[in-house]
Amino acid sequence: MQEKFKTMSDTNQVNKQEFYLFVLAFGIALFLRLLRLGELPLGDIESSWALQALDLSKGLRTGMGSQPAYVIFTGLLFYVFQAGNLAARFVPAFFGAILTVIPYQFRNKLGTRTAVILAFFLAFDPGFLAISRTAGSPVLAVTTLLFLFAAWNKRNYGTAGKLAGFALLTGPFLWPGILGLLFAKLISNGLGVTVFSSEQTGDNPGRAGWIKIISYALITYVLAGSLFLLASGGLSAGVASLPEYLGGFINFSDITAARMLFALVTYELLAVLLAAAAIVRGFIVRDSLVISMGSWFISALVFSLVYPSRQVSDLAWSLIPLLVLASIELEKHLSPIIEGKWETISMMIFTAAILGFATLNYFAIALTPLDPAALQLRWYILIGSLGLLLVSIAMVGFGWSISTAVQGGIWGSLMVMVFCSLSMSAAAAELKTNPTYELWNPGPYIGQQKTLINQLNDLSRWKKGTNTTLEVTIAGVKSPALLWTLRDWKVSILDDLNLANNSPEVVVATDQFSSTQIESVYRGQDFTWRVYPAWDQGLTADWLKWTIIHEFPKSEEKLILWVRSDIFIDSQNNQ
Repeated sequence: MQEKFKTMSDTNQVNKQEFYLFVLAFGIALFLRLLRLGELPLGDIESSWALQALDLSKGLRTGMGSQPAYVIFTGLLFYVFQAGNLAARFVPAFFGAILTVIPYQFRNKLGTRTAVILAFFLAFDPGFLAISRTAGSPVLAVTTLLFLFAAWNKRNYGTAGKLAGFALLTGPFLWPGILGLLFAKLISNGLGVTVFSSEQTGDNPGRAGWIKIISYALITYVLAGSLFLLASGGLSAGVASLPEYLGGFINFSDITAARMLFALVTYELLAVLLAAAAIVRGFIVRDSLVISMGSWFISALVFSLVYPSRQVSDLAWSLIPLLVLASIELEKHLSPIIEGKWETISMMIFTAAILGFATLNYFAIALTPLDPAALQLRWYILIGSLGLLLVSIAMVGFGWSISTAVQGGIWGSLMVMVFCSLSMSAAAAELKTNPTYELWNPGPYIGQQKTLINQLNDLSRWKKGTNTTLEVTIAGVKSPALLWTLRDWKVSILDDLNLANNSPEVVVATDQFSSTQIESVYRGQDFTWRVYPAWDQGLTADWLKWTIIHEFPKSEEKLILWVRSDIFIDSQNNQ
């Protein structure tokens, strides 16, 4: 009896430790997603969503876009707190953080250790970090659908119905996720594989279950989509998400499938390598979980690549099975590597040293201008060092121990790969000291936004004693980011710079306009507004350099801030 009680106590202690690890993963994820979240200015696409939420918070009747869930939640934040960059990005950041709770829901299927690893993968993953720190992000759809899937498999149909109703409000990104799961299930069934067995979970909830799901879904959709009947615009916006997704098949983006694959490999290199090993191993031993996740990964990836209106963020659906596969493979290598085996530790250190040396050579190739002969030598050294590593692993395996060679090589490689992956995560989250250009960004970057605001506030204090009191006219500039930047100012909009008899205090116009008429009355200062990384014009050397420091050739769009001359202090002295 005492022995049984001791076993139960040990089990509870282990479960408590595992729970704390899940909590730690969530805490890290939330911290990384909120860190310096409001520092970078919102881009045009982000600002278009934030402006809808701002109008909602002011009680204005405005047509919502196809993401009413984001607009409603963010509008509530603006109403309770203050509209700003942090508040505009908080909802996606929070949903991105609670994504780490998903593995806890599936720990019985994945295994607890695999689920814990997956939670940390999700916390640090570059792709999810990037989209979780973007206003109007598709991460709401990803998180909601996965929680819906978890509730369905637990036969909790009431919760599943509520999540289904909310999922319809998350936007068009929901539909490729549903299609990818359905096709993955078809592929898995065709291969004779089932992971979430219908004998345990019940694929068909029955009539009573369906009634419960549909009724809860409708109630949630109506109440959440209308903000408890206070803003009915969300109801029609939610329905519009499917037509918008289908409309993407006739609209083509400038993002190529090759760029998306490049983003997947560079940002997710560690996960890709681990997942590839898991797929090979899983298909050999007919592992049903690996085959199902592999089917899901392929389905989601194909859907994202063939979609004409593709964006790099569409890869998010393929990241889920990719990280599951990576976690499965990594868990298999978590058996103790030390057990007095100093040879394994030595092999691990040797592997890390060789790979570090190869990495330094790659840095020299990518960052240092070299003549052809020196460049060729660097490549030879890099390839030679990798060849030396393979030969060394083979010799240790042949002369000492295969397990020592393989285990030491794998863990040494993981040491270097984890470091590189964390660097990519910092870049994707735009947490590095110097500004970087990321493939996950949905549009052009905004340049000197802070300079513009600081100049306007200085002028406003000179003229009227307080900030945000000047009247600003935007002429011939279509930029939601500019409207968001000037949200606290009194703004009027003109289609062009035809001021007629009107002489506004401040005018923001494109740098293409100049005339003696305005120059005689106004003083102008240009500033960089939109910054476009020239992804399509990049050379091989540019891409190599980007993989390290995330800089890239760019083009800039400039605007001119025209200020009426009588606003300035020296104009008063001349009178």
